[in-house]
Amino acid sequence: MRNSFRFPVLIPLLALALTACGRGGGDARADADSAQVVDSARIVYGATGADNVRVVPVEIEVPGLPAGWEGIRIAALSDFHLGLWEGNTATARAAVERAVAERPDAFVLLGDYVARGEDYAALDQVLAPLRGKPVFAVLGDRDVQERSEKPDSGAIRIREALRRNGVQVLENRRAPLVRRSDTAYIAGIDPYTARRPDWRRAEIFGGIPGGGKTPLVLAHMPVAAVTLPTDKYPAVVAGHTFCGQVEVPGTPRLSWLNSEVFPGTENPASTRIYRIRGSTVFVTCGVGFGYVPVRFGAPPEVALITLRGVGGDDEEADSAQAPAGVNVDSLIQTFTPDTSARRDTAGGR
Repeated sequence: MRNSFRFPVLIPLLALALTACGRGGGDARADADSAQVVDSARIVYGATGADNVRVVPVEIEVPGLPAGWEGIRIAALSDFHLGLWEGNTATARAAVERAVAERPDAFVLLGDYVARGEDYAALDQVLAPLRGKPVFAVLGDRDVQERSEKPDSGAIRIREALRRNGVQVLENRRAPLVRRSDTAYIAGIDPYTARRPDWRRAEIFGGIPGGGKTPLVLAHMPVAAVTLPTDKYPAVVAGHTFCGQVEVPGTPRLSWLNSEVFPGTENPASTRIYRIRGSTVFVTCGVGFGYVPVRFGAPPEVALITLRGVGGDDEEADSAQAPAGVNVDSLIQTFTPDTSARRDTAGGR
């Protein structure tokens, strides 16, 4: 990543992105626009999204965590958005390979896999390095139709793609994971949980036991955390936001999320960790480009989450912190290679 911001170059890139998104032409024209955007991104950044994937370490303390799960490392990936822009597939594949290189105990996928078209073969290509590993997934809002009288063929095909690659799809349920002879559970919920009526949410959460035996809940949308039963689930991981995609230096990160979705929560301006209804909520920036093919200050990431048990009654059970010496998500990134976290030779920050 180069050391200059190049704001003048960002302006035509954004204009091109918005033009490409608004066109009603055929796929061939859209693909040509996508390729032009990727070439522009290479000029602006000196690297593509696939070159610039980073690993973000996060530690979360979990009261009641089984002893065998102490220090468990879980790689979280979200928002591949395959088919939306040229390069999203390569970036998603690079992120998955980076995650595998970290050798975590498990992997979690947080939804929005195919955003445009029906190229489910691309999803198979992205997921291939995860075959034979413990992988858990939820669906995103782009993966399912919230209200439809007909069968959701897209959601069916995404579920099929995930399952044929060995991924456990968690739809308002939990699944066990054994580590060091201790069994605990990873749960996953509907992306539209926050919009469900009270009785349906009570039914969903009533069917998913909480506490240290369910130390992690997966939710595509962060707003789902607002609906959680108080003090029932220790940790929640979500995606969906792309961290705004473009961060203007000197402005609060994710200010809309802080003020509109999680008003009044305790959240340091430089992190994406929240305390909501007794749960620690972490929001990952995701992997692919969204509607605008720009990531500035919010590069594609693999969130590497470590769970720690709470050591004693005098310790604060609700804390969530980064490893010593690590700034989880600095407000203004310095554009230099992160050699401490990387295991490949691609440039990144």
